Amino acid sequence: MAIVTPYSHLTALIVDDMSTQQTTLRGQLNQIGIGKADVAANAEDATRLIRSRRYNLILCDFNLNHKSDGQQWFEYLRDQNLLPADCLFFMVTAESAYAQVAAATEHHPDAYLLKPITASDIEDRLKSQLEKREALLSIHQCLTKDDLAGAVAACDRILGQRSRWAMAALQAKGKALLQLGRHEDAKQVYRMALEHRPGLIWAQLGLARAHKAAGQFEEARQIAQEIIHSPEGEKNVAAYDVVAEALEAQGDPSGALWVLRDAAAVVPSARRQRLVGESAYRNGDLDTARECMQKVAKATKGSVIAQPQDTLLLAQTLVDKGEAADALKVLSEGDSTYRTNPAFGSVSLAIQTQAHIRNGNAAEAEKTMRRARETLRKGKADFATIALAKAELMAGNEEAGLKLLESAVSADHENPRVKQMIGNALRDTGHEDKVEQLIAGAAAALENKVKDARKLLRDSQVEEAVLAIEEAVKDYPENTGVLLQAAQINCMALRLKKELNPARVDKVRLYLSRLEKLMPANDRVTMMRRYFRETVSALEGDGLPR
Repeated sequence: MAIVTPYSHLTALIVDDMSTQQTTLRGQLNQIGIGKADVAANAEDATRLIRSRRYNLILCDFNLNHKSDGQQWFEYLRDQNLLPADCLFFMVTAESAYAQVAAATEHHPDAYLLKPITASDIEDRLKSQLEKREALLSIHQCLTKDDLAGAVAACDRILGQRSRWAMAALQAKGKALLQLGRHEDAKQVYRMALEHRPGLIWAQLGLARAHKAAGQFEEARQIAQEIIHSPEGEKNVAAYDVVAEALEAQGDPSGALWVLRDAAAVVPSARRQRLVGESAYRNGDLDTARECMQKVAKATKGSVIAQPQDTLLLAQTLVDKGEAADALKVLSEGDSTYRTNPAFGSVSLAIQTQAHIRNGNAAEAEKTMRRARETLRKGKADFATIALAKAELMAGNEEAGLKLLESAVSADHENPRVKQMIGNALRDTGHEDKVEQLIAGAAAALENKVKDARKLLRDSQVEEAVLAIEEAVKDYPENTGVLLQAAQINCMALRLKKELNPARVDKVRLYLSRLEKLMPANDRVTMMRRYFRETVSALEGDGLPR
């Protein structure tokens, strides 16, 4: 007869590569009344189960011994938004130092269990986490519906109760306020937490993020560095990220690279190596880029956390270093893994062309170039366009190569990383004299379109201003600078017309949706979404952001 407990309604997933441990954990779950439990021996099978079923609890072994460890897989699930808000994730480990590892990472499991574990250990953690979940349920319900303002109100209600969950509610409130773009309010929340508990890492980090989101990069950097220099925060990689992002925003990408290298020394995960490799490549540090991307390739080979971009960047780095044969080998292995990914195929062909040119194989280069051109319909601000442009320039097709690079700048003229890569491509192919002219010229053309639209708006030619900026969106649908301006000008048009035009509101929503895909978790997009909410709220007459 099945045991009925407060946990009997839960469905669990056990992820462990050892069948004996799977059986043990399943038996322990049974002892506390959880009879519905699936098992998976590796991250790949577990991911497929999570995509097809809904789980309330996941027990995962830290050392999976199969392509990726439990922490890497957990971070992948969080990054891909594959874990529902009500799913608890417990890490099972035999390593006593795991708590320090988890504390340093961006994503923290709900609990960790140190082997050997008992059914009572699982029940104790489960009881504690479910109690916390119940206490903060009103917050989570609002967050699940993307009702950030409602979440803030729910936090305030819990704070008013002066319960032991006050600090958790304060933390959730600060995060929601940041997502709402209410940076000053978020600062107040984090300062309040620090008044109660000086040196509280999450509050210091939240304060640094609030300054960064408000464009106060120097203040953000100083606070994050204070965290890193403290005994409690010296291994907090999220603080390193704030410093790196602030430096990059201040025009110091090489300084950002050094900070990312320090973070990778703290947590040498594939994700950290990837960030360093990408930054190193943009900064022209090919030796570091190759070293890091080779580590990523080795750590993720055959794993669910592997990314096609890793293979492409490693191959491009090898070509740039003159190691064309190795680049072709890397791409050949990648083709077998990502054969169904059209984006991989188009970039691979462009890099193969470069490699054949390096090897002096003109006939093969021309044949591959033709195939690469067929896959690229329109130049974008992406790796594919820059790789093909580089191949054209290496082949002596200067006009075609420069035209592609101009289209890449125009596609996203405010993107400093794209400009950095375009500058590198021009220098690598002997066109250093054209860097400033090409980048500045293409950017100026877009900036003039935006200026013209804004001038029309200032001259009270509202409809003409909207038409002008939307013409720019039509020509450059993925230009983040243009999309931001289009959202803002449409919001200003709503305010000036003093009417809630449904078609215009839908257009702003469309632009914001595109921006969030192109620039996830970007501070400028958050601010624009806040401006849109305030615009709609003002026109509806309730005076409250929604």
